[in-house]
Amino acid sequence: PGGVPSQLEKKKVAEIGEEAPAFELQDQHGKKHTLADYKGKVVVLEWFNETCPFCKQVWDSGLIGQINADLKNLCQNPDSPSLPSVVYLAINSSANRPAEEVLKSGAEFIEEAELEIPMLLDYDGKVGKAYGARTTPHMFVIDTEGTLVYQGALSDDRRGKEGKDADTHVVRAIHQLIKGEEILPNYVQPWGCSVKYARGGKKDRPDRPRRPRPPVRP
Repeated sequence: PGGVPSQLEKKKVAEIGEEAPAFELQDQHGKKHTLADYKGKVVVLEWFNETCPFCKQVWDSGLIGQINADLKNLCQNPDSPSLPSVVYLAINSSANRPAEEVLKSGAEFIEEAELEIPMLLDYDGKVGKAYGARTTPHMFVIDTEGTLVYQGALSDDRRGKEGKDADTHVVRAIHQLIKGEEILPNYVQPWGCSVKYARGGKKDRPDRPRRPRPPVRP
């Protein structure tokens, strides 16, 4: 009481153009990951739940694998050796099942997909609520300086008709970032299943992110 509010208390939801909320979470192999570990790299966060039909669709279609392949190829261009590398992390804030079950089921799903993607367990939902993650999938792109530059939908193909060939906002935003262009749009309304946060009433749901204002044109 009477103290200075913490940064997390002052800023309820991550905002485009501001520093992305720090986190420290363990993956399915017990390895600790912090956002600070990836300073100097572009970080992609996917809010993930292997029981969600939307997540299953984008993973089973090969789209998530294609995104990771595209980003690896983009950032390993021998003609541009100075390009930053990209880290892709899946964050699981599901708390509608025991934590051990969430961890085991998610790990098995990723293993079957044959993708080496860390799944970070956010069982208490603190990281999801700091970012304002509301759906699975809900995507966030963080630049090399730790600034949030895109958040929202994975693609415009919510029904999965284009499969792994769908154009994604993630790859588009990173292309724009690398080229030094303005990232537009930097927010697209996310779609998918709701994140299954621990039940605790409406007060425990994340605040809805504010849609960024369009840039003022001269």
